[in-house]
Amino acid sequence: MDALLRRLLRAAMRRGMAGDWTWLVIAASAYVLRRALRDKGGVVSTLRVSPGEQILISVREYNAPPAEADSVTTAVNED
Repeated sequence: MDALLRRLLRAAMRRGMAGDWTWLVIAASAYVLRRALRDKGGVVSTLRVSPGEQILISVREYNAPPAEADSVTTAVNED
């Protein structure tokens, strides 16, 4: 898909720079679509989970102090 959009972008830019403004609109659209489809960094983390295991995922503020180990285990055990 990226190769097709790259080719369309180059052809549209050539025609647009030759004087046809509608091709510039097509080129801009292809550029935006190509940027939107680009990979943004890949996998953050992977974890193998066996049957019967549980995972606790929590979200906190960046500047918040680390959670205490007792509160984490209590929250997991309550579920």
